[in-house]
Amino acid sequence: MKKRIISLILAIVTAASALSCAAFAGSDEISEAEEAISGIIAYELQASGAADIQDWIDASLTENAGKSSEWFAIALAQDDTENADLTGYRNALEKYIAETDVRSATSRMKNALALLAVSGSRQLADEAAESSVGEQGVMSLIYGLHLLNNGCSCTKYTVSSLTDELLSMQFDDGGWAIMGENGDIDVTAMAVQALAPQYDTSDPVRSSVDKALGFLSAKQQDDGGYVSFGTPNPESAAQVLIAVSAVGLNVTDPRFIKNGSSLIDGILKYRLDDGSFCHSEGGDTNDTATVQALLSLEAYVLMQRSGKRLYDMPREEVPITSEPEQTTAAVSPSAVQPVTIAASDEQLPQAQTSGSYKPAAYCITAAAAIIACIILFMLKKRRVSNFIAVVIIAGLASAFIFFTDFRSSEDYYSSSSVHKENAIGTVTMTVRCDTLIGKSSSEYVPDNGIILDTTSFEIAEGDTVYDILTEAAKKYNIQLQVNGNYIAGIAYLYEYDYGDLSGWIYHVNGDSPFVMCSDYKLSDGDVIEWLYTCELGNDLTTDQQ
Repeated sequence: MKKRIISLILAIVTAASALSCAAFAGSDEISEAEEAISGIIAYELQASGAADIQDWIDASLTENAGKSSEWFAIALAQDDTENADLTGYRNALEKYIAETDVRSATSRMKNALALLAVSGSRQLADEAAESSVGEQGVMSLIYGLHLLNNGCSCTKYTVSSLTDELLSMQFDDGGWAIMGENGDIDVTAMAVQALAPQYDTSDPVRSSVDKALGFLSAKQQDDGGYVSFGTPNPESAAQVLIAVSAVGLNVTDPRFIKNGSSLIDGILKYRLDDGSFCHSEGGDTNDTATVQALLSLEAYVLMQRSGKRLYDMPREEVPITSEPEQTTAAVSPSAVQPVTIAASDEQLPQAQTSGSYKPAAYCITAAAAIIACIILFMLKKRRVSNFIAVVIIAGLASAFIFFTDFRSSEDYYSSSSVHKENAIGTVTMTVRCDTLIGKSSSEYVPDNGIILDTTSFEIAEGDTVYDILTEAAKKYNIQLQVNGNYIAGIAYLYEYDYGDLSGWIYHVNGDSPFVMCSDYKLSDGDVIEWLYTCELGNDLTTDQQ
């Protein structure tokens, strides 16, 4: 009997210890998340030149209301520790929604979600739901369910009917996707986020979500992160963290621990020294990666601290101000630095050449050094250390000249063809934005949608899609915006310009490869297409699919 009692006591102590360790581990993860959140906020303040969070809200976020501030606004609205006053942003967003014809259904609903987060006009949110739910495939159902979960009305759907339709679109592998027959990590995670409020009350939803969580668990990598389209990135892990948090799970849940690494580990490995996040390891700051990391970490802390989901919005409403423009009129344009979606323009890869300006630059440097020495001599500052300092400065200037190569656009872009002695064949490439015809009045959208008509290029062994695109950009004077080897913009048309699902994708021989363009090695006869899509490829014509 005594042995049984002792065994029972040991079992209780062991279980208590395990729970204590799990709670401690969760606490560590929360602290890590909060530290990373603080780092992101500090980075955004520094990047925008804002003195504090309120200054950032009243300047950059308010100036970009409806265009690029919404995820930041949602994160700040849900973070009770910041005590941020989002009145100016709310008024600017209401004004933008009321006056702007936003063509993308998902963009209209994203704006509506942000409006709900800051207790804005429910009438405007209802109008967005009415005009948008179900109008843009599965993503418009997901966004729509978020709106209806938060009390918005829509004559075409109820929460129940919208849920049923979303459940009917789940694939056998447990996932959802915009196109194809296999689940996509991001879309699946976002579907779970929308279904989460019914997880504890609906058996069909619980069954569906558990199946989706199994899919997401199986796709998780050994470092705790995820790979999408062949590239490890923090954005996919961020969406999964929001989904896991939405159903009340801790990141210590064994289904989302791989090789000792959690979802938060999978996100934080992309954190840079300045607090921002990159899209791929070794890359520069990426605004999308940064804001999605912020959202996911906020979602996790919010659930662990208060049991609230990221997309559980307040139900109170502040009436629309009669003159919303007054909140932004005092903002000096020079003080506003918009938060952009893509990274800054990077110079395309190029060989180091000795530009014609360099000999003259060396001469100017030498002459300046000689003049400085003469002035020192005349002023009787004849200490040897003074002359040594001049020589050192001149040497540093010369080194700077040697290791840099400044060229004008005329020097950089060249209309001459690149002949490759070791060519193994030719490929063709075209760049098109047909999906924007009739949707945009931008001067950068050609009437026929053709930015580069079908053109032949020689290829050498190992040449990639990225190599040919940059070669074409140089030859035909096509602007590129790149982040690492990720193509964020071509010919001044950028990702997210026409909604959350818009951007550039490439096809080779009619297929969309699941690898970065810098990793796809070309073969003789390959046909490359760069295509602008507003719906992650779902809006491309049959011959472009």
